[in-house]
Amino acid sequence: MDAKQIAKGIAEGVGSLPTSLGYSIRRTWEGSGVVGSSLKERNFRETERFVSLIRSAVDKQEPIRKLVMIVINDFYAKLDAGSKSAVAGEINRAEGFIAGRSVTQFFIANKIASNIIRKASYGLVYKRFIKYSTTAILNVVMFQGMIEEAALASRRMQVKFPKTFYKIRGMNLDMAYFLVEGFLEPYLIYINNSSNQFCAGVNHELAKILSCEVR
Repeated sequence: MDAKQIAKGIAEGVGSLPTSLGYSIRRTWEGSGVVGSSLKERNFRETERFVSLIRSAVDKQEPIRKLVMIVINDFYAKLDAGSKSAVAGEINRAEGFIAGRSVTQFFIANKIASNIIRKASYGLVYKRFIKYSTTAILNVVMFQGMIEEAALASRRMQVKFPKTFYKIRGMNLDMAYFLVEGFLEPYLIYINNSSNQFCAGVNHELAKILSCEVR
């Protein structure tokens, strides 16, 4: 993705969720140990972290919101002054505030996060996650396909966005990444890119897109 595409993804929040196909069967097969003890041990650790994530949250949306808020706060903190002003102005207009009223970073991050979570909540995988994770008895077998999706997304994050991955892994939030992966990817590309030229390009394009928005 170039700077313009990343800026557009950030501005519009466009993305898609990964599709599960045969994940449950594959994970069960790997977990049996037939294909090697290393895969069995890896899957066991991932399952433990996924279950721990669910059991630790009273509100099953909590880990998703925590993950998204961390990403959005890191994104906003990295923006230059002009882009921050453009983002704040967009939030201001969307909320119908009086022109010129200042908004805090927390308020901005919370509004963007809420918008991302709202869009993600329409997805079938997200709905299954909330439904299954609120059952009285956590059936790990029932979760096998979903755990595999979570694990695959976590591994992708580790390879593509190590800075963010190692920041959230200790809280097991990487196991919630699959629910919002497509929505967060533009932000993560920006956050994890160390090129000043690339980031400046994203800042420029983002400010241009938001300044041209007609509400």
